[in-house]
Amino acid sequence: MNDTAARPMPAARAPVRRWWSGLFWKCLLSMLIASWVSTGLLSLLGLYLERREVRAHMAPPLLESAMRRELQRLGPLPEQARVAPEQCEALVQALLVRIVGMDSAKWMASYSFAGGTADGRIAIRYRDRDGRVCQFPARPSAPLQQVLEDSEHEAATTRAAVPRRHEREGDWISVVALPLTDRPGATLSVGQHAGGSLASFMRMDSGAFEGLMIYLVVISAMSAIAVATLLTRRIRHAESAADAWAAGELDARIHDNGLDEFGRLSQRFDRMADALGEVIQVRQALAVAEERNRLARDLHDTAKQRSFALGLQLSVLDHLNERAGENAGEGGGDPRQRALIKAALGLTGQLQRDLADVIQRFSAPTVAEQGLRKALEDTFSHLLGGSEIEWRLLLDGVAERGLGEYPQHAGQLLLIATEAASNSLRHSGARRIEVVLNNSGNRYGWTIQDDGCGFMLSEHETTGMGLANMRLRARTLPGGRFRIASSSSGTVVTVSFTLDPPQGVQA
Repeated sequence: MNDTAARPMPAARAPVRRWWSGLFWKCLLSMLIASWVSTGLLSLLGLYLERREVRAHMAPPLLESAMRRELQRLGPLPEQARVAPEQCEALVQALLVRIVGMDSAKWMASYSFAGGTADGRIAIRYRDRDGRVCQFPARPSAPLQQVLEDSEHEAATTRAAVPRRHEREGDWISVVALPLTDRPGATLSVGQHAGGSLASFMRMDSGAFEGLMIYLVVISAMSAIAVATLLTRRIRHAESAADAWAAGELDARIHDNGLDEFGRLSQRFDRMADALGEVIQVRQALAVAEERNRLARDLHDTAKQRSFALGLQLSVLDHLNERAGENAGEGGGDPRQRALIKAALGLTGQLQRDLADVIQRFSAPTVAEQGLRKALEDTFSHLLGGSEIEWRLLLDGVAERGLGEYPQHAGQLLLIATEAASNSLRHSGARRIEVVLNNSGNRYGWTIQDDGCGFMLSEHETTGMGLANMRLRARTLPGGRFRIASSSSGTVVTVSFTLDPPQGVQA
């Protein structure tokens, strides 16, 4: 057997773990990115829908109606010469809030992005007949300022309301300029500059951004903790099983019964470990078979040939001794020498038979190669051939299939049966040998029975190596028990053991 080919490759060194490579940090980063992207997309979608609503709410006809309503409630605007600029600015600011509805819950909750007086995108402008101007805020956006001036100049000239909407690329400006009937030449103008969608989104105040950031960080961290905690415990359990496999403990299993992707992956790894264990068992059985065949060849080519040569030399010596006695006449030759030669020839013959028996056992087919029934048939055919001993195998089909899942145990039963049959052949004078395999649930029975003359157990209990070997092999089986009974009517060898029923086999 090639030991180099069978040597396993060394396991790769585990990479050094960094704190940032943990599952929690990866989950946190992934969730933060996903949260920011999804929040941004949803915000842009909401912004688009709300811009359409604001566009309808700030349409020039509706804005003109609101201006006339509030002017009617307020009454005539004062002459700017009679009030301080601060008072005039406060007056038009309050009027703007009433006209636009900036004090309403809807505006505060949904339309704040549309802008306000702080950034100059909503403005009101009061111009009296003397050309004095009072506006809020003091500096509207440049496009809005220009449209307000043009509209109020047209309203003062035509003495009619000027509602306008100036469409721009991705933007618009809504303006209404009203001539004041109680102040000829005076005008009141209100306008709104929407700005682009992205610009409107980016004009969210810092408080909103900070609140959104804190919310996303907290919710992502909590989600990452929940996911990482659930997965980390299962991953560590799988790692311990993998470490056990790397250490050669192939009976370790993950046993993750989860129905998710990780659970299914763990179950596949368990099945892979089962298959790998079976492959290793088969390879071990094949290695044992190769080693047995090698020992059989070595014994056949060395010890057996030398014992045969020794037997030939002793036969020649016996023949020469007989010729020397004949030449010496009656009473010639040493009788003790003749007895020693005969004894040596007997021992040599016994040695040759023992070697042939050992070689036959070593070269016998294995269960992993042929299965228990075929291995028994071949072994008994070679062992009992020409002995006039009838043998029969009574193997229950269900028990045989169940034992087929454990070739290493079936191999022990084969060796026990071979030893028992060999003893029957050499010592008992049996005419019939019967081998029985049966089971009841997960308890199996293995019986070898002959009809020989039997033997005294007390005489072989301490000196019989074959009997001790059978007992040791039986104890290697799970829950194995060994019992032997012998009488003048025959010998019965019984082995009982326990096997878990394999899947798909019912007792």
